Amino acid sequence: MDMNTNGTSFNHQADLARKAKQERFMNLLRPYHKRLERFALTMTRNREDAKDVVGETVLLAYEHLETLRNDDAFIGFLFTIASRVAQKRMFKRREDTATDEQVEALYDNFTQPDVAFDVQLLYEALDKLPLEQREAVIMAEITGLSHKEIQKIQGGTISGVKVRIFRAKRRLAQLLGVEKKTEVSS
Repeated sequence: MDMNTNGTSFNHQADLARKAKQERFMNLLRPYHKRLERFALTMTRNREDAKDVVGETVLLAYEHLETLRNDDAFIGFLFTIASRVAQKRMFKRREDTATDEQVEALYDNFTQPDVAFDVQLLYEALDKLPLEQREAVIMAEITGLSHKEIQKIQGGTISGVKVRIFRAKRRLAQLLGVEKKTEVSS
């Protein structure tokens, strides 16, 4: 057995290092895991794809954890990976409308028909947004990330994030036919 100068085996040290990395990773991931799942499900609109996105994201984040210099940056690190993984998957499965399977899944989950239809319309409208706007509005409104957290993920400025979210909401309102009409009085 190979020994280092302390008399402990290299395998034992490697095991301790691996356990420390696993513990650090789980402590960082735990507070964001549910948000990551919501983000992936909203981006993919398919439970199986969302599970794949989450799994691949977690694996890549774990494999590259040593590149993370500051634990406070973990959320940006994690969601940047998730965004790229989801984009890669979306480019592979380019669809403009919800599939019959997705609509059925809404009904199978005891979703009322009018709500399921509204969700389908929302997904279709989200698909028509530019990618950065779609991601920003999903991260803010569905995943519950702060503007600062979104800025860390998408880059740019906080003002830029606010503009992307505002424009996404405005465009969604137009696409869904719920624009506010303002009267101009003379």
